[in-house]
Amino acid sequence: MIYAMRAIMGREQAAVDLLAQSVKHEDLGITAILLPEGMKGYFFVESTKVLDIRHHALKVPNLRGIIEGEVSFDEITQYLNPEPAMSNIVKGSIVELTSGPFKDEKAKVVRVDEAREDVVLELIEAAVPIPVTVKGDQIRLIQKEAE
Repeated sequence: MIYAMRAIMGREQAAVDLLAQSVKHEDLGITAILLPEGMKGYFFVESTKVLDIRHHALKVPNLRGIIEGEVSFDEITQYLNPEPAMSNIVKGSIVELTSGPFKDEKAKVVRVDEAREDVVLELIEAAVPIPVTVKGDQIRLIQKEAE
């Protein structure tokens, strides 16, 4: 059985880590814990037994509860092999920075380093083109290969 668990948004990793430690010595039948990268506030737990949130091993900080009902395997397969963040980014693409000091700025991709998952950008609205290197997860694709 696969269960969806609720956690405090932004503290999912802490909840997963504490839950893994808490149930290590308990016989709750938990065989796997999946924390999808793009899903905020939730994670999945696979168990061979029925889970009860009132069990003392499930009373961990940042864990808010179990979503009622069972999750099918088909519903979580999209999280098992996620598409790499850098797959659509190519030289010449227009992107928007999603974090850091240049957040919400638009930039043109100058170079993509797939091995290090780095992208070298030039800010579009800057008076002088200065190359800025950021991680691939800090940008969002707006337009692929601009003219």
